[in-house]
Amino acid sequence: MSPIANEREFSVPYDIDALRARFPALAAGTAHFDGPGGTQTPGPVIRAVADALSAPLSNRGRWAVGERNAENIVTDARRAMADLLGADPAGIVFGRSATQLAYDFSRTLARTWSPGDEVVVTSLDHDSNIRPWTQAAERAGVTVRRADFDPRPGS
Repeated sequence: MSPIANEREFSVPYDIDALRARFPALAAGTAHFDGPGGTQTPGPVIRAVADALSAPLSNRGRWAVGERNAENIVTDARRAMADLLGADPAGIVFGRSATQLAYDFSRTLARTWSPGDEVVVTSLDHDSNIRPWTQAAERAGVTVRRADFDPRPGS
């Protein structure tokens, strides 16, 4: 029984081979779980990026065709993510990398920290999601705690 009230158990059948086929890098036979590297990119995303880079593209704006293309790409992407997340498109933020976004977010939150506050990082995270928090904590003078995990049961 699910601990969530009114939750129904269901399963959605899907073709795992068809799903894997949408990720060209998996054809090599190895899955790389290094998200910051972007190694597992679905074919439709690869084609969308190629299409964007093949058309006139510029800084975002409304004057030239390249500006309009860039503006439309960002606006459409924000709408799609907002629809997926049930959010306001104005609250969707894109950055140049997950690492940079973690730095920006940690620095913003660190402005509200004071002595006695603590930041918890885990040994399971990639350094790109540890270093921004530990550096922000150091600058703010707050304590950093690391939650370590032992993969061996009962140890």
